Amino acid sequence: MIEGFAAIANILFGIYEALLQLHNALYRHTVASPDPQGIQLFKGTTMKYLLMCQVKPATFAHVSTEHQQQIMQSMMAYNQQLIQAGVLIGAGQLAPPESAQRVFSVKGRIQTQEGLALAGDTQIGGYYLIDVPGEPEATGWAAKCPAAQFGAIEVRQVAYSPL
Repeated sequence: MIEGFAAIANILFGIYEALLQLHNALYRHTVASPDPQGIQLFKGTTMKYLLMCQVKPATFAHVSTEHQQQIMQSMMAYNQQLIQAGVLIGAGQLAPPESAQRVFSVKGRIQTQEGLALAGDTQIGGYYLIDVPGEPEATGWAAKCPAAQFGAIEVRQVAYSPL
């Protein structure tokens, strides 16, 4: 019996090692920067990070239309900074949390539920997927995000992705 568990543990460890190698191959890729003389210079390795904008919808209940427009303009300027820096992979503003659908399993049966997916008053309002050298750069970009002024930005490294 113990030998069987040891064999399974070895198989799982092998799978883990293979996924780790795949992750390193996909997400710590090298980036070249163009040299003015046309020579490709090594810039370094990069990793993908997800920046999740956490907001409290009640925060915006009494914000004037003018102030909302200012917030959107600052968010658009931030988007352009990410694009110009060449670090933005994807981004999006999510629909209101009330429109969310939760899909989960209860006793092996798939269930769906309308409404808020997260408990509490803080919800994910949007996200950025960026490709940067490491966590200091990812948190640096998160600190520059205007959404950090009225909410929080959760920064997480993408550990694995099939794409």
